[in-house]
Amino acid sequence: MNTYTYFAQAIVNVTTRKVEEYELLLRAWSPQDRDWYLPETFDISVGMQTRMLKEALKNLDVQRVSINLTPEQFASRSVVQRLARFVKQTPRLAQLTVELTAAPTVEELTTMGPEYHQHQMLIALDDVGSDIDDIGLVEQLAPGVDSFKFALQNLREQGETADLLGRVQPWADLAHAHDIQFTVEGVETYADLQLARSVGASHAQGFFFNHPTSPNQRNERAFAQQISNLNDLI
Repeated sequence: MNTYTYFAQAIVNVTTRKVEEYELLLRAWSPQDRDWYLPETFDISVGMQTRMLKEALKNLDVQRVSINLTPEQFASRSVVQRLARFVKQTPRLAQLTVELTAAPTVEELTTMGPEYHQHQMLIALDDVGSDIDDIGLVEQLAPGVDSFKFALQNLREQGETADLLGRVQPWADLAHAHDIQFTVEGVETYADLQLARSVGASHAQGFFFNHPTSPNQRNERAFAQQISNLNDLI
């Protein structure tokens, strides 16, 4: 049986330069390498997710977090009920966002979205412009979601780095038109951060700020200083 945990990566407000949220990213333990690695499958139970959430929150100063759900999990009433119960029983949790790396159908979002919102959970469409690339569908989904995330790292992996501004801008414009938070992921350089600013992104995430780290091994004070040290650059 695999041993899993959540690593945390900061989501930074571009204007205030402060960490406003953490995305919790699944990692599995390799007994051979004695290290954590990115698993090939993310199909774990919601019970395991809530247990890992509980552990991660013990070591994070910022209690706004996001987790990834599979399409099957998002469409499951038992999942939303389990997450709702966790939110209700965890008063220190300021905000839980569920991130979707595959677009739901309009019917699925119309049916399930209000249930997540009823329990004060937010919904993010992750990887718009790459894994979720049907802008017409996303425009139909936009009224039912709370944020878009554009992953620069996906374009790098696909070798599609020409005209990044032209690739990002339509998605940023769609977010702004619907008053949806827009986050640029995969920010690795100052130029990436400037790109995020130029399209009006409110938030940024990536190695420029920090690599995903196990919350129980993090030094919060040192990390806060790391972010603070970027002030002269950003």
